[in-house]
Amino acid sequence: MAETQNTQHGRDPLDLRNLIERLPALVLCALPDGSVEFANRAYHEYTGWSVEELSRREWQTLIHSDDRREFNDRWSAALTSAKALETEARLRQANGQYHWFLIKKALAVSHTQSGEPSLRALIACEDIDDRKVEESARLYSEQQYRVVVETASDAIVSLDDSGTIQFTNAATERIFGYKSSDLIGKSLTVLMPEFLRAAHASGFKRYLATGQRHMNWQGTELMALRKNGQEFPVEVSFGEMDRDGLRLFTGFIRDISERKQAEARLRETELELARVSRLTTMGELSASIAHEVNQPLAAVTNNANACLRLLADHNLDPEVLRCALKEMVADSTRASAVIARIRAFIKKAPTEKTEVDINELIQEVLALARHKLQENRVSLERQLTKALPLVMADRVQLQQVLVNLLMNAIEAMSAVTNRPRLLWVQSQLDESGNILVAIRDSGTGLSFEADALFTPFVTTKADGLGMGLPISRSLIEGHGGHLWSEPNVPHGAAFSFTLPIDNGSADD
Repeated sequence: MAETQNTQHGRDPLDLRNLIERLPALVLCALPDGSVEFANRAYHEYTGWSVEELSRREWQTLIHSDDRREFNDRWSAALTSAKALETEARLRQANGQYHWFLIKKALAVSHTQSGEPSLRALIACEDIDDRKVEESARLYSEQQYRVVVETASDAIVSLDDSGTIQFTNAATERIFGYKSSDLIGKSLTVLMPEFLRAAHASGFKRYLATGQRHMNWQGTELMALRKNGQEFPVEVSFGEMDRDGLRLFTGFIRDISERKQAEARLRETELELARVSRLTTMGELSASIAHEVNQPLAAVTNNANACLRLLADHNLDPEVLRCALKEMVADSTRASAVIARIRAFIKKAPTEKTEVDINELIQEVLALARHKLQENRVSLERQLTKALPLVMADRVQLQQVLVNLLMNAIEAMSAVTNRPRLLWVQSQLDESGNILVAIRDSGTGLSFEADALFTPFVTTKADGLGMGLPISRSLIEGHGGHLWSEPNVPHGAAFSFTLPIDNGSADD
C-alpha cells in the first residue's frame, strides 16, 4: 500500500526531447565536433532535410553566404570560450528562399551510459523575418527622411510643447544665419520679429489648452527675423505628432523674399502696361475727347461774344450778364472736369482706392464715348439699378476696364449692317450681394472660346495687341472680383464683371 502511494505521488521524468520536438522554433542538438545529433520537426520541415542528410552535411551550409563567415567566426569563438551565443543570420528554406532567424546557442552537459560527461550545444532558431522587414523599412524610411530634411531648401525646425527648439536642418542656418547648436534649447520666438512674439506665445498656449489655432498652419505668410536683425517674409506650415506621449511640432519655413520682390516687379510691369493700354485707348477716343472739350469751350466763346456785342451796343442788362457769366463758369468747369478725368486716366501714379459710385463711373465713361457711339450709330440703353452700395476701388482702373469693354463692343458692331446696333449697359446686385456690371452688344459675337479671349496676345482685331482684356481681368481680380464673357442672345457678346462691396481690405 505504501509503495502504491509513493508511486502515485512520484513525478514522471521530464522528456526533453519530446518537449523540443513540439517547439515552434527550429532546434538542433550538436556535438562538439559540429555534427548534428538531433533536430526537431520544425527544423526538418523548414529546411527539408532529413536526419540522415543533417548527419552527412554541415548544417552551417544552410546559412546565407553573406552571413556565413561572421556566423562561423562567432560560433568558433563561442565554442572556444564555452560561452553562449546569440546572433542573427538568414537560413535557407526548402523552397530556396531565405528567412532571418535569431540564433541562440547554449551549452549543455549530459552523461554517457558509463557516466562520463558529454558536452552538447543546443541551438534554437527563432524566425524574425517579419521583424527584420519592418526594421529595414523603418531604417529606409528614416534614411529617406534624413536625406529629405537635410537637403531641403526650406528651413525645418522641430520643437516640443514648451515651444523649445529640438532640431534644425542645414537650410535653417542658410536662411536665418544661426547654427543648429545656437538654436537648440532656445524658444522659437528667437526667429520672429518682436511684434509677433507675444501673439505667438499666447496663441500657442491657447492651442495646447483648447486645440484652437490662432493662425492657419498651412502656407501662412509671416515676417521672420535673421540673426543679423533683418526682417524678411516667409511662408510657414506646421505639423504635429505624438511620440512616446510627447507632443512634437515641426515647422517648414520658406524664404519668399525673392518671390515677393518678383511679384512687386510683376505688379509694376502690369501697372505700366495698363497705363500704355490707357494711352492707346485715349488715341481711339480722341474724337470723343475733342468733342467733349470743344462743346463747352464753344459755349463759353459764344456767351463771351454775345456779351461783347451787347456791351458794344450799350444794351447789356446786368441780369443777362449774370446769366451769361454763370453759363460760362458752368461750361468751363465742365471742360476742366473732362480734362482732369483724362489726365487722371493716363497719368503714371500709384493705385489709390477710394469709395466709388459705380453708376456715376459708368455715366462718366459713357459721356466720354458719346461721340464714338454717335459716329457708329449705336443705340444705347442704360439699365442702372439705383442706390447701389459704394465700392472701395481704384477709380482710374475701373474706368479703364469700362472704356475697354465699351470700345470692344462698339468695334464688334461696326461691321453689322443687317440689324440694329444695340448696346446695353447694366448694373445691379448679384445673388451673392456683389456689384454686377454687364455690357452686352448686338455685334458679330465671340469668334474664340469665351475664356480664350483673356489670354495675352489673343485678339480678333487686325491691329490689336490682345492685351486689353487680359489687363482688364487682372485689374478686376486685383479688386477681388471676376471678369468673364459669354454669348449674348440672340446676337453679339456679353462681358460682365463683379466687385465685392466689402473689398476695402483687398491689396493691390
